[in-house]
Amino acid sequence: MKRILSIAMLLSVLLLSSCLKSDDLIGPDAKNSVGAIIEFDNPDYIASGSLTASVKLARYQLTLPKGAASPLKIRVNYSGTGKSAPSDVTVGLGVDAAALTLHNTQASKNYNLIPATWYTLPSTVVIPAGQAGVDFIIPINTNNYVTGQTYALPLKITSASQGTISGNFGAIIVAVAAQ
Repeated sequence: MKRILSIAMLLSVLLLSSCLKSDDLIGPDAKNSVGAIIEFDNPDYIASGSLTASVKLARYQLTLPKGAASPLKIRVNYSGTGKSAPSDVTVGLGVDAAALTLHNTQASKNYNLIPATWYTLPSTVVIPAGQAGVDFIIPINTNNYVTGQTYALPLKITSASQGTISGNFGAIIVAVAAQ
């Protein structure tokens, strides 16, 4: 009788312990996880009327000092895993003029694309291994601004050597005023 009771207890322990082995349903270790996400960090608060059901891109409104090379600081993040980049991640950058046109229509705005000769955008940045992101500077010649005009730079992540480009923050609109 003791033997049957011991076997029953052993089976109960084995059966109950197998119930504890469950897969993550959400998070970086879940089966449906895309893993690392490459995205722009918020350079400021998202502007009112931006990133709504009808306006698809986040818009930020920043003011830079007047100058020939006013520094616009932007950050690209490696996120979604809860860990830093396991190796260097090369991120391609570009300007998406069509996104600004669409944003102007959706948000009922009239931002002018900052002419390419007024700023210097690196074609790539590297998120170093062991880091969660990288900051970079876009120098903008705000001395060229025309009074009464509003200017913006529609930035886009064009490629990433690892990870998935964010569907929400893989492109942003940065409205840049000069003081």
